[in-house]
Amino acid sequence: MKSTVASNGNDGFWKPADEANDETTGATAVFNFSSAPLAQQRMLLPIHKHKRQILYALENFGVVVIVGETACGKSTQIPHYLMSNGWCDNGFQIVCTQPRRIAAQTLAARVAKEVGRGSLGATVGYTVRFDDRTSEGSKIVYVTDGILLREATLSDPLLSRYSVVMVDEAHERNLNSDALLGLLKKIRRKRPGLRIIICSATIDAEAFLDFFAPKAGKPEKVLSKRRRRWDNVDGGRATTTSLPTKLNKGTIISVDGRQHSVDIFYLDKPSSNYLRSTVETALHICKISSKKSDGDILCFLPTGEDVDEAIRMAEEVVDSQEPHLAHDVVFLPLYSNLPFNLQARVFRVNGRRGDGGNFVKKKRIIFSTNIAETSVTVPGITHVIDSGLVKLPYFDPETGFDRLIVVPSSQASAKQRAGRAGRIQAGQCYRLYTESFFTDKMEISTPPEILRTNLSSFILTLKALGVDNILGFDVMDLPGVDALSHGLESLYALGAIDDDTNMTVLGMDMSSFPTEPRVSRMLLESLREECSTEVAGIAGALQVRSLFLTMRGSSAGRQQRQLDYDNAISEFADSSGDHVTYVNVLSELDDRRLDREECTLKFLDYVALKRVVEVRDQLLRHLKKFGRIRSLGMATVEERRESILKSLTSGFFFNVAKLHNDGKYYTIRGTNHILVTPSSSSIFHTYGSHAEYIIFCETHDGVRGGIELRAVSAIDPRWLRELAPHYWH
Repeated sequence: MKSTVASNGNDGFWKPADEANDETTGATAVFNFSSAPLAQQRMLLPIHKHKRQILYALENFGVVVIVGETACGKSTQIPHYLMSNGWCDNGFQIVCTQPRRIAAQTLAARVAKEVGRGSLGATVGYTVRFDDRTSEGSKIVYVTDGILLREATLSDPLLSRYSVVMVDEAHERNLNSDALLGLLKKIRRKRPGLRIIICSATIDAEAFLDFFAPKAGKPEKVLSKRRRRWDNVDGGRATTTSLPTKLNKGTIISVDGRQHSVDIFYLDKPSSNYLRSTVETALHICKISSKKSDGDILCFLPTGEDVDEAIRMAEEVVDSQEPHLAHDVVFLPLYSNLPFNLQARVFRVNGRRGDGGNFVKKKRIIFSTNIAETSVTVPGITHVIDSGLVKLPYFDPETGFDRLIVVPSSQASAKQRAGRAGRIQAGQCYRLYTESFFTDKMEISTPPEILRTNLSSFILTLKALGVDNILGFDVMDLPGVDALSHGLESLYALGAIDDDTNMTVLGMDMSSFPTEPRVSRMLLESLREECSTEVAGIAGALQVRSLFLTMRGSSAGRQQRQLDYDNAISEFADSSGDHVTYVNVLSELDDRRLDREECTLKFLDYVALKRVVEVRDQLLRHLKKFGRIRSLGMATVEERRESILKSLTSGFFFNVAKLHNDGKYYTIRGTNHILVTPSSSSIFHTYGSHAEYIIFCETHDGVRGGIELRAVSAIDPRWLRELAPHYWH
């Protein structure tokens, strides 16, 4: 088979995948149901023909593993089937967990529309961090994995109000989902009637089934004899009897049927610039797409920064080289830190009024991170461009840093991405790498988070659940000794556990916050420093990429824009660095109630600020449970700076660097002295004084190598021994 797509720049020609590749085979059902009535759409989904099989399996088995291809309908239809067949009777609810908040929100909205009993939050609702749309009458609830874990930690150890727990997208294997699977296994010993559904598009079904229902003769892990929190619970619906024989077993159901075939194309040789290749390929597809029925384009990139840069690059190319596309194409971003109202734009049809007043649909080019891989289904996609890259968190035991590293995606991820092109008609997937790279270099699947990330939050969650012996808790993969040791050391230094690794009162307070342990400790310290409003704002600012807008536009007038930008930022910049600057920006926003236009004039990101305020207010409502909320008010600049930075130091005292004689900063944790550089995007880099000691919240790999720091501030080294004497002795 010869190449049918023209070359992209100098990166080579597209080469179709081998015809024997099973990814190009079509599925059985070929329907375009995008505009059909809801009831008809539901019947046309591949999951529909398995409805009776699923309901029968759930009646007769305690655990059901469902393997279904992308867009088969498992996430929306299974909870609906269960509610319609009595699983919500007697006050019970059905809960479906998702790895990302956007998935929980969009799925709940879809199912609420299908059920048709009131608005979102009535019969069907969702709960994600900092957003709860449920009511007492909710029957189906979509939540993130972490929210369900917090519910078990804070209020209901046996999850007694749920008849069925559905763990969706289980293949992602994040820390929360792994902890949740272990917790559910333990809960079923007390509640044998609880049904568990594990489902995903790519999954090692046998491994999950063996975890919950080991085959005869296969020993389970030896359980700790210590009493657990749920052993002392008066369960009501719970029972301490052993599992009935039929409920002690599980089964696997395979759901076939991606709606349409997807042709896979590879590069003849590796791309030298994946961003440029992505943009060029997307615009090339637009130019050769002559049919108005052609669908939209979904481009997978590793980071949110890449998404924004790709959109900027695409807009510049269209303006300067392809002006005829300007009225027919719209570029949309999609990544996790984007506010929900902006994420939701990818689910709407974009268009314009033609000359005759008729509606003309615009072709959408959506640049997304892996959030669109499995968590959400973007409608109308017929072309996928896969960069073959993903940004994943890794814990580096040598430096003690959490690192976000761009790495090649896995074969399983590549197949998931390609599947997004076959929803409404036969589609095409363009992979920006060679076929030999796919077969020989890519991992089969992405390593689970428990094997590669900082375990402090994971351990704190287990401790809050009453797990005394961490190694005795059932998880699918045992973490490494270095990661466990570092997690325990971190929690001990924060005061969350004592010498015997038992949880302290402070640790229990920290575990109740929907934040990582360092941020929780910082928030609690702010009560003592009487600056809770300011510190909660900093915690909110750490949830977004930046409070400031990125300069865009052509080179013409760039110098003047830079001067305007510098003048605007200098109004807020504090010489200590980023954190007090965040507080200054939020104070200006609160005092003057800046609108979108005023924020733009000051180079402030209005959408990001709204998100920060939302998070801040949620955290303050929770913080009220532990003390009186105060703000610094009339304090002097120095008093204000000291209170804020001391609160910050109480949580992030691990992350300290010292200025050496060569004029560079080196970390001083233990015996490792690692060269670090404040990021050029940080306020400290431009406006900060050259302090001897600095503290930082985030690290990332620099463009030119090395480790760069974000959210950086100067501190007084005496605070280290005052706030963490056991660590900085």
